[in-house]
Amino acid sequence: QDPAAPWPHPFIVQDLVQAFMMVAMFFPESNVTANVTEFLKSDECESFRNSLLFSPQERCKSQPDRRSRTSYRFRDKKFWDGWNEVLKGPGYFTDIFPLDWSMNIRPTIAKLYRAGIIAPAYCQNDPQIVPGVAVAATEPHRPDELDLFICYEDRYKNFPQIFPPSFAGPDKWTTLLPHAQAVGRPWEWKFVPKDMPGSEFSVHHTVSKRLELLKEQFGDRVYSRADLILVMGEDVADLLKYCVAVTFAMQTKPWLREVDLWKSFINVELEFMQQLDPYWLD
Repeated sequence: QDPAAPWPHPFIVQDLVQAFMMVAMFFPESNVTANVTEFLKSDECESFRNSLLFSPQERCKSQPDRRSRTSYRFRDKKFWDGWNEVLKGPGYFTDIFPLDWSMNIRPTIAKLYRAGIIAPAYCQNDPQIVPGVAVAATEPHRPDELDLFICYEDRYKNFPQIFPPSFAGPDKWTTLLPHAQAVGRPWEWKFVPKDMPGSEFSVHHTVSKRLELLKEQFGDRVYSRADLILVMGEDVADLLKYCVAVTFAMQTKPWLREVDLWKSFINVELEFMQQLDPYWLD
């Protein structure tokens, strides 16, 4: 048995039940989900039932408050103008690092460390050794929100970028409707960061390969683009079946991924998808 295979494993029943429970609450018209629907009607679920999670028309009016998935490789060079201006100042970059940037990104780095996503890197803190510097910046869709970004500019030509033959940039995808912190400490990533050159392909490849495991069963009902998955069905029962299967496939062993229901629109019509802001489908 392949230890890297997503199944079989001892917890497959639990994973299937969890996938069904996550999806079933969006299908109140189905007899199969009657128990879930009745539970949602109870007093214990009143606040949850009345949340925007079950009101996609209202929820889609606001863009998700999150960073874009754009990596360093595909980001406009002008995006780094602020950081380039800082580097022009006298002294070492950690000494002239803007205070408001430091106050913004330090809590984020602390959260990543506590979650085990990054760890201290035991290497010399020098741009010639550490490929990346943590900076703060804003994006067009969040002009008032400073966020953590990593500049991977290779000023010393020490880190040549080599991509696999299968690499495909975002423009080729199916269209659906270690870094240094301000105080000079190097860290290493335990997962692929968004800013890593070509990181878009990482999540696109991961999702695509996982869905390929059930490609024969899915047929032409399931398509993916980066971390977005389009699931289609002829009727409610058909859609429920495929939604549960996709959720199970993504969340089961090795249990590193989870479907974000707040950023998902389940059991909606084609017309709803067509009126969504393009940002939701990018």
